[in-house]
Parts: sequence; structure tokens; C-alpha cells
Amino acid sequence: MTQPISSAHGDALPVQSLFKNVAYLSAAYSVPFLLQRVAGILIIPITTRFLTPSDFAIIDLVDQTLGVVSLLLGIRFAAALGYFYFQVESPRDRKRIAATAILGAGLIGTLAAGACWPFSTTLSRAVFGNPSAAPYFHISLLTWTFGFAMEALFALMRVENRIGMYNAISAFRLVTGIATILILVAVLKLRVAGMLYAALLAGGLTMILMLADLFRRIPPAFDSRVFISMAKYALPLGFGGIATFIINVGDRFFLPHYRPLADVGIYVLAYKIGMLIAFIYGSFEAYWSAQVFQLMRRNDSDWVFARMFTYVVLGIFFCVLILAVCARPVLRIMVAPAFLGAAPLVPIIALAYCIRAIGSFLCSIFLVAGKPGYDAITNWLGSLVCLVSYWILIPRFGYWGAAYATLIAFGVITAISAVWTYRLRPYRVEAGRLAKIGASLALAALPSLLLPASSLMSQIGVAVASSAIFPCALWAFRFATPGELEKLHHGCSAAQVVILRLCGASRRSPAGI
Repeated sequence: MTQPISSAHGDALPVQSLFKNVAYLSAAYSVPFLLQRVAGILIIPITTRFLTPSDFAIIDLVDQTLGVVSLLLGIRFAAALGYFYFQVESPRDRKRIAATAILGAGLIGTLAAGACWPFSTTLSRAVFGNPSAAPYFHISLLTWTFGFAMEALFALMRVENRIGMYNAISAFRLVTGIATILILVAVLKLRVAGMLYAALLAGGLTMILMLADLFRRIPPAFDSRVFISMAKYALPLGFGGIATFIINVGDRFFLPHYRPLADVGIYVLAYKIGMLIAFIYGSFEAYWSAQVFQLMRRNDSDWVFARMFTYVVLGIFFCVLILAVCARPVLRIMVAPAFLGAAPLVPIIALAYCIRAIGSFLCSIFLVAGKPGYDAITNWLGSLVCLVSYWILIPRFGYWGAAYATLIAFGVITAISAVWTYRLRPYRVEAGRLAKIGASLALAALPSLLLPASSLMSQIGVAVASSAIFPCALWAFRFATPGELEKLHHGCSAAQVVILRLCGASRRSPAGI
């Protein structure tokens, strides 16, 4: 386990070591996210050849329908673990809270699955207009019997900073999932059922491995008072999660009423690619969401928060740029012609999730302050805006309207979050450096906007040009501070320093960073 980044009485790490620690841990947590996304991209040529666009739509609608129900019944119980874990100091109390969270999550998942099972046919009729998808709902519901507890187990690993085990378990789940997809979909050609059974088998085997690790360290325990307190804390997060879910997947329920399922399948593919931004940010959030409760108790937390915000914006916007300019050539190489219509949608969805990531970072202030209800209200306001946008835009513009509705909704959520979190706990940002990031991004986007690129080679050329302009613009605007360059210089080889110095230099900041 790594050392803590702060304590209740001061700073456990100097600020220089803090950012190094966060960077290391975020990078470590990015391993399973990266492997998952890479694996997902690599199996696209298989899934798009053994599944039709309509199959993609069915799988997505089943998954998303049960997802919103699980948020309502599961109340995001595992999300409360970090808050309560760091409220106590003794290892015995922390083990008791961890065990209660895991057993409580498992109990909720099992009861929720049993409650929803009789309504599978009703759900199928409501979503698809017929009962044919009821067996698919049954398969997915079986994952709830262990899925809720698995979420709590992963949360515990993040809280304890057991990065090695977290990555090992995640890799096992990924490899098992890919193997079962290849067998059930590519070999046995079970199509939709094969994809759902693959998730069930991979999750079940992973859960067995995680429980073996858990009971080796923590004895079973259940504290009813802790369980009730955690449920009360998590309840607003669950309702807020439903609002976010509406934004994430509500368009898939509107689109079938105005466009054929094939269009929905194309949109689903574009969404999965654009949503890579959420998974990229998730590697940082996996660490941040568990440790922010400690970090914001530091004496210099205001400055640390501002600098961390700058780094988050820089990383997320650069990833949006890469994803946007590479979507066309990559899809042209990897997918069947029927799915190429997804490429122009990717930049819009990626930008939407970039804005959402910024809002999520700010919303961590709500959780640290013990005000999860504020987060729920913010998400619900955004979801109402999103629903209105769906009704206005989707009937007229189809999946283009759905993409822009998502962008509008996340923009509203982030704007509200910025205002409310500032009122709750005033914070500052590095406005000048953020402006330089925005200007660099705008310059980097010009080749893709101004240069025609119909052939594959020209599309690759535009992508390379845009990717190169961004760091050059940062150098021209003198984005990096002397302290950052100095720290990078001591931590990198001579060849790396030459590249990193292209970021330029600007005024010194507190603590020499």
C-alpha cells in the first residue's frame, strides 16, 4: 500500500511529491481502463462481422435499461465507502466498514435481481414493443447477484491503494471476457445471447477470485447502523446517477421511435468511441474519488486543487483532440462499411464527455463536504435540459440531434456545478493557463476543419498535423512553468527533456511548481 497523501493534522507529503504520487497512481489505475478500451477496439472487427447494427442496438438497450433500474435499486451503495472509511482511524473500524459495505452491496444486488426478474417481459414490451427480449433481461439480471458486491470490492481496493491487485483482477476479468466472446459469438454464433453470457461468465469468475482475496484479509462482519448511514449517504448519489443515466442513454430510447435500429447501432458505436474520454478520465477518477477526502484536508488544498484542475483539463482536451482527428481513418480501417457513419459523430460525443469530466472533478467538492444531494440536484437539472433537447432535436435531426443534446446537457451540468461548488467552498483556477490550453486546442483543430480529407492517407495526414500543432502551440504560448520543467528535467532522460522543453515556460507558481 502506498503512503497516504495527507492527514487530518497537516500534509503527509510535500506538494512536489504529491503530484508525482497522483500521477503515478493515476497512471497505474489507467492500466485496466487502457487494456479494456484497446481490447474493445481490437474486437470491433469481430463483433461488427458477427453482429448486425440491430444486434448492437438490442445489446445496448438491454444493458442500459437494467442500468437505470440498478441505479434506482442499488442507490450507488459502494460510492459511500470512501467517505465513511476515512471518518475512522483504527484498522479494526475500517475493516468493519469495508465488510459492511461489501456484504450490504451484495444483499442489495441479490434482492434487486429477484424483484426485477418477474418484470422482464414487461421491460421487453416497454423497450422493444414485444416480449422477445425477456430472456436477454434474465441473463443480465443474473449478474446483479454478484455485480453490486464486486463494485464495492473494487472501491475498497482503490481506497486501500492496492493497485497491483486492482490491476491483476481487472486484467483477469478482461481476458476472461474476451475469451468467452470469441467462443460464444465468433465460434458458436450466439450473437446477442453470446455477448450477454460472456459478461455473466467473466463477472462470475472474477467475483470468486475477489472474494478469496477479501476473506483472506477481512473477516465477514455486518453493522446495521453503518449500513443505514451508508445507504442514506448513497441515496442521493443513486438518484443523481439516474439523471446522468438519462443523459447517457436516453437518446437510445428516443431514437428507435424516429429512426431504424440500424441507425441506433451506428450511433451506439460512435458513442462507445466518444465515451472513451470518460474511461480515460476514469483512470484518474479511480484514484481521485477515493483519496480526495484526504487530499482536501491538506493545508495547501486550495492551490493543489487549482493545479490539479489545470492538469485534468490539459490531459482531457488533448485526448479529445486525438480521438476526434483519428476517428475517421481508424474506423475506415477497422469496421465494416455499414458502420462508417459513426465517424463524424465521435468529436461531438468526445467533447461532451470532456465537459462532463470537468464537471465531475468540480463535483468532488460536494462529496468532500458531505453534500451528495447537491450533486443529485445538479444532475437532475441537466437531465431535464437533456430530455427537452431530445424532444426538440431527435425528431428533426436523428442521431445528430441526440449527440448535440448530450453536449448541451453536460454543458449545463458543468456550469451549475462550477457555481454551486464555488459557493460551497470557494476555489481558484489558473485562468491564464486554461486559456492557453483552449487556444492551443483551437489551433490544433484547424487542419481537420479547413483541409478536405477524402482519402485514407489524407485523413491520416490531417490527424498527424493536428496532433503536432497542439504541443507546438503550448510551446509558443509558454504554458509550462519553470518549476514543472525543472521537475521533469530531473525525472526524465536527456532525450525526453528535449521533447518536454517544447512546452515552453511561464511565471513561477507557489512551491516552485
